[in-house]
Amino acid sequence: MRKILILFTAFVMSFSLISCEKTTPMYEFDVAHAVFNVPESMLAADVAGSNLYGNGYYWLDEATGLGGGIIGDQFYNAGSAITPFPAQDLSKIPSTEWWKYQMAVNFTNENGFPAFGSSRNCLIATGFSYNPTINFTDTPETERIIDHLYVTPTSYTYYQMSTDLGEGVPISAENQGYFLVKFIGLDKNNQKTGEVIFPLAEFRMNAQLPFGYLKEWAYVPLASLGKIHTLKIEFSGSDVGQYGLNTPAYVAISDIVVLLDKGETVTANKDNIYVEELPSLP
Repeated sequence: MRKILILFTAFVMSFSLISCEKTTPMYEFDVAHAVFNVPESMLAADVAGSNLYGNGYYWLDEATGLGGGIIGDQFYNAGSAITPFPAQDLSKIPSTEWWKYQMAVNFTNENGFPAFGSSRNCLIATGFSYNPTINFTDTPETERIIDHLYVTPTSYTYYQMSTDLGEGVPISAENQGYFLVKFIGLDKNNQKTGEVIFPLAEFRMNAQLPFGYLKEWAYVPLASLGKIHTLKIEFSGSDVGQYGLNTPAYVAISDIVVLLDKGETVTANKDNIYVEELPSLP
């Protein structure tokens, strides 16, 4: 499997990217950006995401063909949804109510929106027992290269990681803590093509110059995954309790850049959105 090694420097959240393989030159492709300018029905209705339960929610991006949905039609299982909600100050709110702000991204751009650059909307993916996925929806076999995307924590995740107000313990240098998001490429036959791991918080001594908490949008290169049909997202971290991660398993994603074959036509189709099925009850 192909992997990419990401080395972090210690100043102003900057980092260097080192890869053992050469990526395909972008000039061989047309470039499409998923910036999530979608109909209102594809947005989280409020900062709690009240429309993400039992309403058959899904989203599609017409520029790239990407789409996503919710496992079992309940966002607490796992899934992805588009949000317009910027950072929320949760420091004066009881930690037992932080989940009510689950669709807030821990960033506000110059226009008062959460997304990278000046865009309005971005994606939030979550998964505890199950893994969220996004995929190309043109056909069940469509494969494309995702060149890169940007990530940052949600407010819920950030406050849990950085304070002692919530469940578990803060992720810190004292406890060598970390919280990671993993992007896994799957081809049209559901075979793994590779993975890229990126920290939303990193304090381990064996990491290359740990950088602390991610507080801005950070660039994540994914071209090493090659042509994929599905991007699966997994979470791992150091703050683990009896029922798994104490850290809320969310990541915000913005400006997904996809490479299209020259002259390729994109046809987003909600019938081809892939979400994991819940296991059948015995």
